Amino acid sequence: MTLQRKIKENALLSLKNHWGRAIGILLFVLGTTVVFWMLEYLFSLMTQITSPNEAALTLDFGSRTLQISSSMAVISATFLVVSFAVLSPLQLGVKKWYWGQVSGETPPLLTVFDYFYNWRQLFRAILLQLALWVRKAAWAVLFFAPSVLLAAALMMMDRPLYSMEVLLYIALLLLLAFVTLSMGVLWYFTTLRYYLADYLFVTREGMGIREAIKISSAAMKGSKRTLFSLQLSLLPWRLTTVLLVPLVFVAPYYSASMAIFAKVRLESYFSKIS
Repeated sequence: MTLQRKIKENALLSLKNHWGRAIGILLFVLGTTVVFWMLEYLFSLMTQITSPNEAALTLDFGSRTLQISSSMAVISATFLVVSFAVLSPLQLGVKKWYWGQVSGETPPLLTVFDYFYNWRQLFRAILLQLALWVRKAAWAVLFFAPSVLLAAALMMMDRPLYSMEVLLYIALLLLLAFVTLSMGVLWYFTTLRYYLADYLFVTREGMGIREAIKISSAAMKGSKRTLFSLQLSLLPWRLTTVLLVPLVFVAPYYSASMAIFAKVRLESYFSKIS
């Protein structure tokens, strides 16, 4: 039996008789996210109604234009920060719950709120996610810079009129697609080094953020392809979530599988260095 098949079977076993709790956690997280979206939309709508003549930056996308006023920008930025500060520790709590679940425990549902009980834990949880986000964003800037330059070159070109110009334009479009896809794959595999940082954080409370990221990078060496294969094998299930109803079953199954992978990888890593 392959490792990924064993992981998926154990994920289903860990959720046996606990699907209701897992689905409840999923719906709560989704509901919280939707509330932030709705509040941001309502505040933006109220701003447009109360200040219809406010100066706005107009972005031209050809057939459509987008107007962004200073009030809308402030509202979007505020909700982005607040939602990040709330959802980051909440997601870590969810991962902690799944870790306990796949470890044979029966963690209480309140585990998802573990990082809201004191300011220090809340701050560390947010700081970890911010540190990971900054690192991933930095890699994105590095890898996607060629795509941005190609896109800028295409935008600066006049509309092609002659056959050679059309061929050149099409060639640049194909090159842009190829470069973007290639850089996207490289970015994905590069950022997999940080995948275990969240699990280290939720299972080793005394571990520093930098140490968790450093150990994650070391532990993921040689295991990125395994994680990719596992995620790829679960892709057909994830595609069914566009129908919404399968989401309540696929998301817990996926989360449990990822927690088992993290557990297996970290146990293997620490056994090697001990």
